[in-house]
Amino acid sequence: MLTEAFPTLIIGFSLGLMHALDADHVMAVSVLSAQKCGFKRTLLHCANWALGHSGVLMVTGVLLFGLGVALPESIQHLAEMGVGLLLVVLGGLFIMQIRKNKLQLVTHRHGDVAHTHWQDGNDAHDKSDLHKPVFVGILHGLAGSAPALALIPAVASGQLYYAIFYLLLFSVGVMLSMLVFGLSFAHLQKFLNQRYQQAFQISRYLLALASIGLGGFWFFSAL
Repeated sequence: MLTEAFPTLIIGFSLGLMHALDADHVMAVSVLSAQKCGFKRTLLHCANWALGHSGVLMVTGVLLFGLGVALPESIQHLAEMGVGLLLVVLGGLFIMQIRKNKLQLVTHRHGDVAHTHWQDGNDAHDKSDLHKPVFVGILHGLAGSAPALALIPAVASGQLYYAIFYLLLFSVGVMLSMLVFGLSFAHLQKFLNQRYQQAFQISRYLLALASIGLGGFWFFSAL
């Protein structure tokens, strides 16, 4: 059975890799990560988002294939609308943060080498910010659970542990893909911050506006 299901399980892993890079996922994580720059913080945001997304997907899958309880379409529809509203709110709050917390140009010296970069004037390390991606991931998981669960009947054949294995592989794909994206995004932020400070500032505004635009489109498309 496992040998026969193996190709479908690999498809599940591949779908997870692609699913993580959906526009709404990438936009939300980017805005959250851009509010406080840094490699570690960006990767933590990506990992926490993936945990929230995977957690709700696992619960949904067990309820559906273990207990026969399907997530109501109304909840999925509300979650889709919630994703749009969330992106608008995140973009708006990001703009307010940029305007409130003025960036300061600071210089660091490593031996004989000095470099400058922009630093948030209110750059306190707030661990509560790391909880936000978890809730965002949960919302995305609720909104996108139907496509992720669609192939499970083909691979599970009524056996719950195969369904769970499929969801685990899908979730691993989501996690890996989002971490790779986060690493790339953090590198880009660091590069712009150290080499092109003005472009870095402008990119923050553009990211916030893009989140508002995508969120508005997402919300009205879900109506």
